[in-house]
Amino acid sequence: MDDVKREGIKIKRSKGEVRNVVTNAVTGYLQKRNYTTLQSFESTRKQQITLSLLESGVGRSNSILYSCYNSDPLVIDQNFSKFLLWLKDQTIYKNQCHDVEQIVGPLFCHLYMDIVGGGHSEKAASFLKCHLPAIDKGKCDSTVKDLINIFSCEGDISKLKEKFRSKKIKVATFFFLQILQSWFDFQTCNDKESILKQIEKRMNNDASKNPKTQELLNALKNLKKGPVPIYNIKISNTKQNVCSGLLKRQCGLVAFAENNILRLVPIHSLDSLFSQSHYKLLKFTNHSGQIYGVAISPNNNMLVSVSVDHSICIYDLVEMKLLKKCIGHLGPVYCVKISSNGEYVITGSMDTTARLWDIRTGKTLRVFSGHTQAITCLEFHPNCLYVATGSADRNIRLWNISKANPMRLLHAAKGTIHALAFNPSGRYLASASEDKKIRIWDVLTSKIAVELRCKDAPVIRLVWNWDGTELCAGTIDGVIRIWDFANIQNHSDVRAVLNATDLLRNLLQNAK
Repeated sequence: MDDVKREGIKIKRSKGEVRNVVTNAVTGYLQKRNYTTLQSFESTRKQQITLSLLESGVGRSNSILYSCYNSDPLVIDQNFSKFLLWLKDQTIYKNQCHDVEQIVGPLFCHLYMDIVGGGHSEKAASFLKCHLPAIDKGKCDSTVKDLINIFSCEGDISKLKEKFRSKKIKVATFFFLQILQSWFDFQTCNDKESILKQIEKRMNNDASKNPKTQELLNALKNLKKGPVPIYNIKISNTKQNVCSGLLKRQCGLVAFAENNILRLVPIHSLDSLFSQSHYKLLKFTNHSGQIYGVAISPNNNMLVSVSVDHSICIYDLVEMKLLKKCIGHLGPVYCVKISSNGEYVITGSMDTTARLWDIRTGKTLRVFSGHTQAITCLEFHPNCLYVATGSADRNIRLWNISKANPMRLLHAAKGTIHALAFNPSGRYLASASEDKKIRIWDVLTSKIAVELRCKDAPVIRLVWNWDGTELCAGTIDGVIRIWDFANIQNHSDVRAVLNATDLLRNLLQNAK
């Protein structure tokens, strides 16, 4: 009986033993979830508050919080593939986020080691085989290169792993995932002056070592001393008349057309500094008739040309080749514009229609029909939701891109509409016509806000400055005029108030 009672008695464990059992269970669970073990350390209350702010999402305005880290190899592989596709789109097609490229190699190494640490050796080998060709070793440091070489040879990474995991890489960018913050330091700074000071300080430090940097600094100082000169380029000795052209310094190219030949001339204002003198003039002969217009995308990667042969050619300026030759218009194509987001192309033709194209696929998205004569000019609204067309029928039409519906009909000109230009806010639309007048329309009311006269010759080109306070116009006789729109608008508002006051006074006198 005593033995039976003893077997039924539960053995009591001490608090230390219970604590060890719980600790082992929690540690085992965390290791399965690929959480790293942290060493304990002593710190003051102030240090703990600082560390908690740094590690929490509240302390990072550019972060996205994740409830947990998914260690599934399939999820890791899919997300990394999406990340590479997104980065390729940003760097190649949109020419931005190049600073993010430097984390591809380290991120690949971290993810590979996580998959291996989770006990998925086969999945890790598949991940390595699939994504290793996408890693540019030229943008990786020595530690990452050594790790990638060891991964490929299936060697021992224990020596380099601790060194790699303990090292954080600084990336100057605005956005990324919270999960990366355990491996990377993301720095954000809203103070532009401090950023410029840091850049200037680094350049001054590098100037003592690199004479080219010193020459660049001297050139920048000379620019600050006096007014910036007007940049111009002269094209001479052409075999035929230049029928259209475009100069864009950000792109580094001058594009002009001689009949059906499109020529590209590179611009390198810093040739003496960087010895870039090996570039030659390029030409494309994809059109069979005279080229009437050219346009370059905002990211400087695409060029579009239109011709009398009814076609639209889309060129890749990165690889310098023809991407698409689009056919759709039933007559000569006179004008072309690219949207500010770089997604759409709008063209106007003698067939009285305007067509909206996808710049990447070359497919027609919309057809705008309503004019009775040839379309001579076009302009995208700054928000890329509307487009304005000017025609030889003396009318201006504003269209909704999503539905291809007409929204406004602006009629006041007594001749062909030669040019259109929205101000940066999109509130006003400037138009120039054959009657030698520039009309600035209020898009909301469809009324003329300001009317300007050019006595000498018709205006064929209109451009607003960056803040919409000045309007620049180029006439057919080679004269450029600039109007101060802010002052003109104020004077017109005063005249409107005076006219309203006179009208009210007349009404009161008649009532008496």
